[in-house]
Amino acid sequence: MLKGLLKKDFWLIKTYMLVWLCAVVVIYAAGAGFASYHDQFHLVFPFLMMLYMGHIVMLPTAAWILLKAEEKGQYWLHGTAGGKKLLLSKMMISFFVTMTSLFVTNVLMLISLMISVPLPYFPLMENGSFPFFEGVLLNGGITLGAFYFTLWGLFLWAFYHSLTKYPVLKKIRWVIIIAMYLIIQTVIARITEWKMVQSFFNQWTIQVGLPESKFETYNAMSFSFTMTGGEIQVWPIVLGAIYLLILFLAAGWLLDRKVEV
Repeated sequence: MLKGLLKKDFWLIKTYMLVWLCAVVVIYAAGAGFASYHDQFHLVFPFLMMLYMGHIVMLPTAAWILLKAEEKGQYWLHGTAGGKKLLLSKMMISFFVTMTSLFVTNVLMLISLMISVPLPYFPLMENGSFPFFEGVLLNGGITLGAFYFTLWGLFLWAFYHSLTKYPVLKKIRWVIIIAMYLIIQTVIARITEWKMVQSFFNQWTIQVGLPESKFETYNAMSFSFTMTGGEIQVWPIVLGAIYLLILFLAAGWLLDRKVEV
């Protein structure tokens, strides 16, 4: 059954994917033309970074397009597939579309790095070598951020429609949704600031081979994790993944109740 859902969702999003891939090429061509006109090809990189950042919203946007199609036909109200399978299919197809676009963007980045002359003030090309590690971090961070927004969107969308069953709450659904999101985010942010929690996070780290001077604190999936002295905290990433899995299961459970949308 999942195979059939995947095929259906792919055909629903295929045209959008092709349009987006064409847009990626057009934006890059515009940046390359601008850079070539000024005879400074490194000026293409701001255009590429804009494309990279666009992928954070691409995955949730693709999922939203598929959800709107599902919502229009209300297929799950009459189908035999469970809510989790329906959502998993949409997540997998949205992920495929996003990864395809990221692959194209990465290829364009590699081509640009080979063309561009390394500059002292351009940190992506230190010692004339390709920044493979930085590229992995960039792609990984974008993917995690995209998953975060997508899964929160799935959960809030399902929860929003589940409130339809309660006429008293129906008119203030948006207020409830926004308040719930802000409260949960605030509580998690405060908890992760506790010294006891930070000490727990520091118990499991991995070496990433960064120089001592490269360290930074990142916020992803409502959990802060630190890279310092070539180490990354692992617990925040693991707990963040569990957190997102719970959101997915909760959204699937709401759909299994045959939410009217």
